[in-house]
Amino acid sequence: MADIFFTGLGDEAQDRKIRRDLAAGKLQRLANGVYADLSSGPVEGVVLRNWAKIAARLVPDGVVTDRSGIEAQPWRDRSGGTPKGEAILFMSAPRSRAAIALPGLVINIRQGAGPAGEDIPYLGTHLASETRRLLDNLAPSRTRSGPARTLGSAEVEKRLDSLCTIHGVSQLNTIRDKARQLAPLIDREAEFKTLNAMISTLLQTREAKALTPQGQARAEGHPLDPACVERLIKLVEFMQARAPVTVANGDTSPDRNRAGAFMEAYFSNFIEGTQFAIGEAVEIVFEGRVPETRPEDGHDVLGTYLQLMDLGERSATSIDADAFIDEVQERHRHLMAPRPSILPGVLKTKPNQAGNTAFVHPDLVRGTLREGVSILRSISDPFSRAIFVHFLLVDVHPFNDGNGRISRIMMTKELLAAGLSRIIIPTVFRNDYFDALRALSRRDDPSIFVRSLEFCQKVTAACSAPTADQAIEAWAHAYGFCEDSRHARLSMPNPALPIESRNGIPAPSDYWAAIAGDNGTSLFR
Repeated sequence: MADIFFTGLGDEAQDRKIRRDLAAGKLQRLANGVYADLSSGPVEGVVLRNWAKIAARLVPDGVVTDRSGIEAQPWRDRSGGTPKGEAILFMSAPRSRAAIALPGLVINIRQGAGPAGEDIPYLGTHLASETRRLLDNLAPSRTRSGPARTLGSAEVEKRLDSLCTIHGVSQLNTIRDKARQLAPLIDREAEFKTLNAMISTLLQTREAKALTPQGQARAEGHPLDPACVERLIKLVEFMQARAPVTVANGDTSPDRNRAGAFMEAYFSNFIEGTQFAIGEAVEIVFEGRVPETRPEDGHDVLGTYLQLMDLGERSATSIDADAFIDEVQERHRHLMAPRPSILPGVLKTKPNQAGNTAFVHPDLVRGTLREGVSILRSISDPFSRAIFVHFLLVDVHPFNDGNGRISRIMMTKELLAAGLSRIIIPTVFRNDYFDALRALSRRDDPSIFVRSLEFCQKVTAACSAPTADQAIEAWAHAYGFCEDSRHARLSMPNPALPIESRNGIPAPSDYWAAIAGDNGTSLFR
C-alpha cells in the first residue's frame, strides 16, 4: 500500500480522492501536490522512505549531488553513531536557489546544471554519476550554518584512493577522461584542474604532496587501508590511557623457556584448528614422532615451537618497516613450508576474510604494514607494543593462511625481548579471544581485546613451569584444555583441583562431571 500520494499527475479521480482523504484527516499535506498517509507511521519516516519520489515531484529537473551524491541518499548527522537531526538532500537544478522544508527532511537546491552525462535515473529523479560526484564535491562550500554542502578535496582524494584499490589504476584514468568531457557541461572547469592534478599525484606522474595519509601513501607507491589504520590508532589511544602492565617473564631458564614455548605452540595451533591431544604434541615436539597420517599438521606444531625457540632479542621498533615485513615473510616461509599451496612467505594476492570480517585488500597490505610500523615507533610501553604488533598482523592478514600463528609469534618476540611474560591463548579461552578480536575489528572497541590479553598473560605467568609435564599440569588446573566453554572458564591455576584425563584431555574433575550431567550419562574413562 502506498504511503505517499501526489496530485497533478493527470488522474482527476485520484486527485479528488486525495482531497477527500485530506479533508477527513487521513492524509497530511507535505508540500504542493505531496501528501502522506497518516496511518503509515510517523510522517518523518514516510518522508525519508520516499525521499527520491518526493524529490522527483518537487525538483523534476534536479540531480542529487554534492555530499548527498556520494552517499546516494539524504545526508544526516551520524557523528554519534545514531542519526540525529533532520536529513538534508543536496540537489542541483537549473532554477533559483531554494530550500524546501518537509517533516524530517530539507531539500537544499542550488542553482546549477540538471542531469548531464552519465547521471543515473533513480525513482523519477537522478543521482550524480561517479565523475560528477567528484567534480561537484571539489567546489567550495560557502555555508554559514549547518553541514558543508560539499565534502572538499581531502574526501575526494580518499574516494579516488578507494576507487583505485577496488578497480585498479585504470579507473582513475577513466574518471579523468570522463571529467574532462563533463566539466564544461556542469560549469566545473576549475574543479577539473584540481581533480586532474590530484589524480596525477596519486598515480605518481606529478610531484606534489597528497592531502591525506592514504593519498600520500599511494603517491609514494605504498597505498594503505585507512580503516585498518584508524583501528590501530584507536588501539594505541586506549592503551596509552591505561597504566602500563608489567608481568615479568618466568621462563628465564632454558628448561622453562622450552616448556613455555611448547605450551604456546600447542595452544596456538589448537585454536586455529590444528588439533592434537596434548600427549601427541609432546611426542611431535620432544620425540620427533610426527604422525604419518597428518605430517603437515604435525609440522605446524613443531614449526611454531621452533620459531618460538628462535625469536632473537631485536624489537620491531629497532628496525625499519621493510625489515619488519621481510622478517614476517621469512618466518611465515619457514612456518608454512610443508604447505606449498598457501604460498609460504608470499604476501597474499587475493582478498581473504573470516566470517563477516574482510581483511586488508592485497594491494594495501604492504603500505598498511609500513604505516603500522610507523605508529609502532610511537609506543614506549613494551606490553602495548606487543599487543599492537599482534593486532596489526591479525587485522591486515597478510598471508593466505597462518596469520594468527605468525601474529602471536611476533607478539611473544616483543614480550620476551622486554623481559615480560609471554601470552598464551588456551583452548578454553578460544571463543573469548576471537570475540575480543571481533570487537576491535568490527566495532572499533579495543577494551575487550586488551583486557583479555592482560588476563591471559597473568594466567600464563602463573603456569610457568620447569618441565613440559609440569606446565601441562598447571594449565590443566587453570581449565586450559577444556573445549566446552559452557562448563569451564579460564582461571588462575588451582593446584587443589583433582585432574582427570579423558580422551587425552586433562581437566578438573568438576568439568567432566558437568559434561556427564549435560549428556545425562555416568562418568566414563
